Amino acid sequence: MATKSPLKKCILQQAFAVAMSSDAPKKMGAILLKKNRIIASAVNSYEITHPVQYWAAQNAARIFNEPNLGKKAFLHAELRSLIKARDDADTIVVCRVGGHGGQELRMSRPCVICESYIRSCSDVVHIHYSTSQGFMYEYWGT
Repeated sequence: MATKSPLKKCILQQAFAVAMSSDAPKKMGAILLKKNRIIASAVNSYEITHPVQYWAAQNAARIFNEPNLGKKAFLHAELRSLIKARDDADTIVVCRVGGHGGQELRMSRPCVICESYIRSCSDVVHIHYSTSQGFMYEYWGT
């Protein structure tokens, strides 16, 4: 169940800034934290792919029996930040912006590809994501 994000405003503003830096049509960014310190950030890409993204998409297609998921091989911000991280993170903050003027928060809860990868292949358990109403938080640990 999602609740309002308890993260400091400066961290949420950083996630917003990362999303704004994306040159993709759907501006999305992610930052990874370890003990509330930023260790990596990334934006989505419609031009770049990576073997980890390909594997995650193929894996999600099998798990959810949806072959079209396997075609989503372009780098998602969440996986790109995990690939860039040189240390194990415990928290991810995902932000999407758009709307009129391109600066309104939009829903950015990780898709099923990113969610299944985060749950099975990372130590990230604290998930913060933007919605049109602000940032929400979910705990994905056991």
